[in-house]
Amino acid sequence: MDMRIVVPVLALALATSCKGVDCGEGTAESNGTCVPATETVGAAKCGPFTQLHGDTCVPMFPPTTCDPDSTQPETDLATGVTTCIGTGGGGCAAKLPCPTPTDGTQAICGQIYDFETGQPFATTDALGTQCPATPTAAGPCSLGIHAFDAVMFVTSPMNTPPLATGAVYLDDCGRYKLPAVTQPSGPLIALAIDDAATAGMGAAGTTNPVGIATAKMANAATKNFDAFVVRGAVAGGWGMPMLATGIYAPVYRGHRTGTDLAPGVQFTFGPMAAPPPTMTDPNRDFYFAAAATTRTTLDVPANTSGALSVTGANGTALVSGANLGEIYSGKGGLQPTCMWEIHGGAAVPGVVFVQTFRPTDVPGMTCPL
Repeated sequence: MDMRIVVPVLALALATSCKGVDCGEGTAESNGTCVPATETVGAAKCGPFTQLHGDTCVPMFPPTTCDPDSTQPETDLATGVTTCIGTGGGGCAAKLPCPTPTDGTQAICGQIYDFETGQPFATTDALGTQCPATPTAAGPCSLGIHAFDAVMFVTSPMNTPPLATGAVYLDDCGRYKLPAVTQPSGPLIALAIDDAATAGMGAAGTTNPVGIATAKMANAATKNFDAFVVRGAVAGGWGMPMLATGIYAPVYRGHRTGTDLAPGVQFTFGPMAAPPPTMTDPNRDFYFAAAATTRTTLDVPANTSGALSVTGANGTALVSGANLGEIYSGKGGLQPTCMWEIHGGAAVPGVVFVQTFRPTDVPGMTCPL
């Protein structure tokens, strides 16, 4: 054998036989010590698109970067996933960006619906164009939205000042956004929806005054929060409960997200100090006909023979006498692992106060809806 080949081979063998440290998979010898390798060795060490740095799997590529000219980043705090939401185009089906604030305020964003039909409240041939500074005579751009401390508003609606917010966004699709909502002293934020140019005129104009409420959450974005308009003629045509004393309107949605409605639900209430609310009273709740998809005409009067005692196809009830001393929910229309959310509410004279209820987990169980 050629000695020029034998010598290097012997040297390599001697070096290997003299090595005092035998390192396992995923590690490498360094100065006599096993340290983590800089690259994955075993297939199970790091997941796809990650690599081992020291003893930690890190992304191989940089985090999501959104095009600042056409999108806005929106990060889900629960999962850490960032989605780039388009800031223009896409029509009414596109989602509005609703970034999470970091200055102690709250963002509230969603879609306005026509309470009568359940359809998005949009202009004909809407393109997603932001409303002009001057309100229009009709449609979503005729509206004004203001945030209030919900408890103060219910207690004294005429004397409660609105909460400070950033510039309110509305477009011809009926999408809205209230950024930088100052946190109230109470636990809830109420949004009041009325005609912008004629606020306080009551049932006249585009909508009767409407209220919705959500929990206050500093440094949070409340997304996909349903808002509504109710034409004065519709609210005045219900008869009972009386609009003059205020109407509380539960709308039961069939899933945690989305717009499908839940039939077969009975409105329940109970004292604030003793949840869950399981009481019912046929003299207080009113329902629409079982097959009615609109919310125009109520079923036969409550507490009479044949009166409907659960929601029909439109998933909605109307309730009289709602007040801050009670909490509200529903029963029926769900599988055993699910229950309806619990919310507060109140009747404000002249206002239709709409509350969306969605399925949630029965304690100790998982609701798949």
